[in-house]
Amino acid sequence: MAVRDISRIPAVDKSSGAPNVIVETPKGGRTKFKYDEKLNLFKFDKALPFGHSFPFQFGFLTSTLGGDGDPLDLLVLSDEPAFVGCLVLGKLLGALQAEQGPNGTKVRNDRLIAVPVDAKTYKPVHPAKKLDTSLVSDITKLFVSYNQMQGKEFKPLGTAGGKREMEIVQQGIKRAREKTKA
Repeated sequence: MAVRDISRIPAVDKSSGAPNVIVETPKGGRTKFKYDEKLNLFKFDKALPFGHSFPFQFGFLTSTLGGDGDPLDLLVLSDEPAFVGCLVLGKLLGALQAEQGPNGTKVRNDRLIAVPVDAKTYKPVHPAKKLDTSLVSDITKLFVSYNQMQGKEFKPLGTAGGKREMEIVQQGIKRAREKTKA
């Protein structure tokens, strides 16, 4: 029986042009799971302290690599939780550009932000056209706090919208292709 590596699903859905996002941590979850390409399954990574949870779906954009060597991170703004391993089509709203790392070492580790897209109509489930500045501020605080709990620094560099988030995606696709060629 053939096993398909979900991290090799194209980054963008051919029919809709929407990014393919795999959920690693559902909205409201305290447990951070991480996809293991070698085992083709999700493994427990860590648990957030009591009182902390992810306010939205947290996952990765398939067939990409970020500056940290992992697939590009992506938050999907939705009202209801999905499940670990769920494939969600997304409409990009922007990106939180950032550097992150332990002990003064930093690598680029942006967070893309999207809303879910209906799988039949390819229309966003939420009518949001751009990111709300107070929401971006809250998301930034979440990642600063989340990284501090792990002994890392998360340094926000600003937000990106318009074409910049697609440039981040294209760079991530290019890095992933270069890695598979090596």
